[in-house]
Amino acid sequence: MAPLKIDAIRHFLCGIAMGAADAVPGISGGTVALVLGIYRRLVDAVSAVSADAVRLLLKRQWKALAERFDFWFLVVLLGGIVCGLLTFVVVLHELIGEADHPASTRPFVYAVFFGAIVASGFLVAKMVRPASTGHGILCLLSAVAGGVFAWWLTGLPALEAFDAAPNPIVSFLLGAIAICAMILPGISGSYLLLVFGAYHYFSGVPKALAKGEIVLGDLFAFACFALGCLVGLLSFSKLLKWLLHQHEAVTLSIMGGFMIGALRKLWPWQGDEIETPFANEAAICFALMVVAAIVVLVIDFLARPDVEEQIDGDHSSQRAS
Repeated sequence: MAPLKIDAIRHFLCGIAMGAADAVPGISGGTVALVLGIYRRLVDAVSAVSADAVRLLLKRQWKALAERFDFWFLVVLLGGIVCGLLTFVVVLHELIGEADHPASTRPFVYAVFFGAIVASGFLVAKMVRPASTGHGILCLLSAVAGGVFAWWLTGLPALEAFDAAPNPIVSFLLGAIAICAMILPGISGSYLLLVFGAYHYFSGVPKALAKGEIVLGDLFAFACFALGCLVGLLSFSKLLKWLLHQHEAVTLSIMGGFMIGALRKLWPWQGDEIETPFANEAAICFALMVVAAIVVLVIDFLARPDVEEQIDGDHSSQRAS
């Protein structure tokens, strides 16, 4: 029982870290999952959700449902993601500021995540194991292509921000697109929302809700957005599962390229003027980058993702049998 409780606590903390990452425009929760070694298990578990699973859930056949896929793993992890996202979206909303009024602390927040992503890209590169020299060249070209695409994507100018609730269809589509990006390492769903002009609106809804300032139209738009996230997650995860099981090295290479290319959006200085009361801002930012990178490497050393991958392999074998 004790090991199960420890695993639950660990997965909940992993979920909080993923939720916190998804709250930042420019970093993906999928990156955190990949570094912590739970990415493949997460994709396999989510892709197992189907109409049969929903039927078992409605009939309260808990044992059969748990045997079908990693039910408790998903419940605990998603609980952590929700807590992390709702908590940090409010905190980071204050630390980063608005698009046209960035906060003085934004360079420091971006510096932390910049260093963390650099270290994460190194860890992902270690996971790529090409089968041959030709396969290795293909992986390298895939990584370059992924990096170039992410670099281009993160350079797109943001559209005019929503100043009112989007219509239900638009909210649904934004949720579906954002969640697909969120589970891809390197491609940030928050950033895509920023490009579409919807990030500050949807990130402001939990903040308004906490202050009791929410209106019914905003709540309905947020519900449509959440429904789009659910549909997009269940659909896209099946494609990711197939890619990871059939073309693991190339898929990881592309993901690693996404992560490095997306660093463009996390550079502490985005070309706009920010009045800051802090002296030696550049030195502080570079120090934060180094510290964040070291923390990620230490976490990887302590977490030992290979252990989690072994657990994933055991679950896959059980489902196959």
